[in-house]
Amino acid sequence: MTPLTRSDLLVAVAAHADDAELNAGGLMAKWHAGGGSVAIVMVTNNCSGILLPGDGDELKSFQLPPEETSALRHREQEEAASLLGARVHYLGYPQRHFFNGKEVVSIGYGESGFRSALLDDLPPLIIAYRKAEHVRRLADLLVQLAPRRVVTQISTDIDPEHLAVCSMTWQAFRMERERLANTHLQFWSPGTSCPGGTFDPGYDRFEDITPYYRMKRALCASHRSQMTAARWDMVEKRALHWGRILGVEYAEPYKSANRTYDGC
Repeated sequence: MTPLTRSDLLVAVAAHADDAELNAGGLMAKWHAGGGSVAIVMVTNNCSGILLPGDGDELKSFQLPPEETSALRHREQEEAASLLGARVHYLGYPQRHFFNGKEVVSIGYGESGFRSALLDDLPPLIIAYRKAEHVRRLADLLVQLAPRRVVTQISTDIDPEHLAVCSMTWQAFRMERERLANTHLQFWSPGTSCPGGTFDPGYDRFEDITPYYRMKRALCASHRSQMTAARWDMVEKRALHWGRILGVEYAEPYKSANRTYDGC
């Protein structure tokens, strides 16, 4: 990596708490160690999902109401960010499902009758990413931050909210193509919904994260309510896999965006 100045900023745009650390934690640690600064954009309100107890016993996993789940996820995200001196920016779009105290409520893909569990003025992410005014919120934030490099979810991931964030970020860059012209946009490898990976979309940037792998694990460990044995196994195996391809111990792959395409 080219030596950095302190003004150099890396931004990770993530759908959920822990996405950035699982998929780009090594890069974020490497960037920070090289003298750059890091910011994380959290797109959803993180109001759903299974929670692990403090002892990590998966047999004792539980659920909480959306407001409490969101608060817990945010605390863990802030803890991870603090290890890098990073700031977290929250867009707060509701997730597609959450636990309301009695049952899991799923949000449909239509808007009829929908009211957010936490923010009544925002539609769920799976609707928002298709609307220009919500893409504008992300675009304006990226222009304000003026990062040197942005990394985010990839289109080969099967999680619909990962895909929505990928699309929203791509649209934001196209919306502000002139003011973000000098910012490099890259996509990380599929997340936990694809633990075995998918086909190689033509990764063209591989980061040797061997010296920073311990920090990547520390970043992931901050998300203790989500780090199941399967996720830890995924972190290790994927880093080793890409490391073998690069000829090092641990690595992360990235796919650069082609912003010369001007079609629909």
